[in-house]
Amino acid sequence: MVALLRRHERLAAATVRAVGGAATADLRGRRVFIDRTQVPVFVPYLAIEQPLRFADRPIGVRRGIADGLGLRLRHSDPRLHGQLGPNAILERVVFDIAEQFRCESLADPALPGLRANLTAAFTHWSDEAQAARVAETGVGLLVFTVTHMMRSRLLRATTSAAVDEQIESTRANLARLVGHALARLPATARSQTEFAAPAREIARLVAEMVEDAREATDDPPQVVEDNALLVPIDWELVHQLGESEARSDGVEPQMEQRYHAFTVDHDVQVDGVDLYPDVVLRRLRRELDVETGAQSVRVARLALQLRPLFPGRRIDGWRGGVEDGQLDPARLAQVVADPMNRSIRRTRDERPVADGAVTFLIDTSGSMKLQRYEAVAVLVDTLTRALEAADVATEVLGFTTAAWAGGQPAAEWRNAGSPSDPGRLNELQHIVYKHAGQSWRQARLGLAAMTKTDHYREGIAGEALAWAHERLITIPLEPVARRLLVLISDGSPSDAATANANREDVLADHLQQVVSKIEDGRTSELGVIALDGELDVAVERSVPIDLTGALTIGTYSVMAALFGDGGRGRGRGHPVSRSTVIPKR
Repeated sequence: MVALLRRHERLAAATVRAVGGAATADLRGRRVFIDRTQVPVFVPYLAIEQPLRFADRPIGVRRGIADGLGLRLRHSDPRLHGQLGPNAILERVVFDIAEQFRCESLADPALPGLRANLTAAFTHWSDEAQAARVAETGVGLLVFTVTHMMRSRLLRATTSAAVDEQIESTRANLARLVGHALARLPATARSQTEFAAPAREIARLVAEMVEDAREATDDPPQVVEDNALLVPIDWELVHQLGESEARSDGVEPQMEQRYHAFTVDHDVQVDGVDLYPDVVLRRLRRELDVETGAQSVRVARLALQLRPLFPGRRIDGWRGGVEDGQLDPARLAQVVADPMNRSIRRTRDERPVADGAVTFLIDTSGSMKLQRYEAVAVLVDTLTRALEAADVATEVLGFTTAAWAGGQPAAEWRNAGSPSDPGRLNELQHIVYKHAGQSWRQARLGLAAMTKTDHYREGIAGEALAWAHERLITIPLEPVARRLLVLISDGSPSDAATANANREDVLADHLQQVVSKIEDGRTSELGVIALDGELDVAVERSVPIDLTGALTIGTYSVMAALFGDGGRGRGRGHPVSRSTVIPKR
């Protein structure tokens, strides 16, 4: 299902780029990115995955969501929108909906299909909101009504009989209150700044109406954010991110500040050789040797293919008897004997050599037990041997947790009264299967530990990726050396204890932050080998790979697919050629 969702997201992202005129736009996990920076778009009916999965929605609805997002990117400046909008959540919801309809009103009238798609997406959301009885609460009815009113005014759209029946009386009351500002919307639609004034006025009046009704009844305040049909998942978080990005005072986004661990006292780092008894590791090594020997791959040939990824040249003496270069002292006698002889010079003889380091970071969470973890071990073991033959330093790392269900951190959190927003609630276990200073032969037993899954538990990828990156950039190399970091994983990070006690997607968001820092820092190059589809994260280089069947030399082209362009990247989700990947049986 993850792969299906990503396939639909990729198709939708292509539409967003075309309609929005944003060549670097992408959709990942209900979020919109430009140049790997999240764009705050939180209009309810444009939510990619909630309340239904994006892949399950009718094709016209999916197209309408993509078209709507594209128009938003084309006609709205997100930084200006963040500066002009109100801060209170209910006011911001209304303000954002108005801005979306402004952008849709600017759509080219020569594109009737696009307008039909937008109508399909909005109608689908409206029907779902009615079916979920959103309009049966006071706040829900107000938001539902004002949404239809602004859309009718800006897009000249009609409402259905069912909607009219539900909102008739509320619309009449609202019209007396916000009618003056509502009338100004179409005239100011071509200016984002001018449009913000009446839109903000409508939002303020709606919020005041809610507050007056609450005070008159002494009822507990109803909060619009309780319903995902009115406010998309993570709306408040994205709003904070947008505000932080709109400022120029250097304040970091709230999303990054919020990630933390409840305690790090129980985190451990272990070597692969310490995970299991020596007798077990030797048996695992023999089995891994059988698997690597069964593949039709010669390490020497693979080393030749990998060497061009690490361009470098080494002086290897002099080559004489040439016509250009320095005068060769050993051939001075030839000048005397034959003044016309031109082959009396010499040049420095250089040969290409590899110059760099590669760190493989392997997801050893429980879900990897369902993948071809044996094939991953064969792949990494063979690549390590080939890179060593190409004079490239290698390190092989893994990440999991030391316990299920949070372990000691979760127990300490419960003993402390279960405070809110506790952060990461599990004990990390980072594994070094092979140190950079070890040869492949020295690390053979440690590498074999990858093939036993007793230590495969939860996967907290963000902290593991940061840890692997810090180790990679400290490997002693020449300043011009190439440092490659390869993450091998089958999906988004997960930890049940952390997910249950914190906001949704806290681990995925932190992984995205770490990815962005690494890619922006340029001290190394990051690539992702994604098993079973793609990771729910925006990364410059990502290659989905199928490891079913026997591995061939073509399978190992994954390194060239990730890094074979001299460091410019192949774009997100670029697959290995199907001719080089074994098809599923």
